[in-house]
Amino acid sequence: MTKRLCKLNRRDISDNLGDIHRLVAEPKFLCRSCSRSSADKSTLCKPAAIPPVSCQSKPLTEQQQCGVLAEALPTTTTPKLTKTANKAEPKSATDIPMTEELSLETVDKKSLKRAKKALKAQKKAQKKLRKVLKKSQKLLRKQSKLEHKYQLAAATVEKQVMKVQPEQLH
Repeated sequence: MTKRLCKLNRRDISDNLGDIHRLVAEPKFLCRSCSRSSADKSTLCKPAAIPPVSCQSKPLTEQQQCGVLAEALPTTTTPKLTKTANKAEPKSATDIPMTEELSLETVDKKSLKRAKKALKAQKKAQKKLRKVLKKSQKLLRKQSKLEHKYQLAAATVEKQVMKVQPEQLH
């Protein structure tokens, strides 16, 4: 079984069912991409070590010291600030306890993501409006040219009619 578990088709799965049972009986790794588990790291696309139960039951401060669990913990890095984030009210880290800071950070990330999405939709709508405005201005110019041509044609027809009328009277 040289393929990764996520690449196997039904036929390969049925042929290698014994090996698959052996691999997933006591999983030590979890794929970050496809969420499959395995005892062998090479059978997964993006393997991440599953922390032992003893590490999972410890408090947060001791979990950070556990080497296997370090990648599974939420990161405490500050997000990069953009124009929309600069406009938001700054929050001081000294006023907020550590556990609330993590939850606020995720809320901030979510609200930042929503704000970016709304800004993108607004820009798209403005682009459509500019396009419609440009099109309507073009049609307005075209209409005025046609009206001008019509007025000139009407004036020439009027002159010709005036010439023809005196001749018809005689």
